[in-house]
Amino acid sequence: MLIKLISGCCLALCCSFVSATVLQTSFDQDARYSIVSVSGDPSQRTVITQRVGISGTSYSARQFDCTARTVRFMGSGASLEDLQHAEADNELTPIFKGSLSRAISQAVCDESVQAGTAADGSPGKSAHDQPVTSISQ
Repeated sequence: MLIKLISGCCLALCCSFVSATVLQTSFDQDARYSIVSVSGDPSQRTVITQRVGISGTSYSARQFDCTARTVRFMGSGASLEDLQHAEADNELTPIFKGSLSRAISQAVCDESVQAGTAADGSPGKSAHDQPVTSISQ
């Protein structure tokens, strides 16, 4: 199931082009985080993020339950393809104030924010200021 979900996200990411939402974070000053993909309904919203920092670029997948305010880490890797082989955590955990998951949930659980736009509704940019791919349902 996890492989199908992430494979579908990665395939869709390879096929459509829009800009990602840049996250405002204060806890990792040497990196930029972008939301690359958002899919699913509010009770099972899957989000793929990109981190660009001194050590390079990486991607992570998380599944949010926006109603219960919980998150499940689904894996990370150096590429979107690496996410297909990632191992998901077994349990959902609370979303803590000040965490990256909190910043992501504030962007993706707000129904007025669409994938590919910033919180103010303007087009987002990737961490490299380049278009990246995104999906939405």
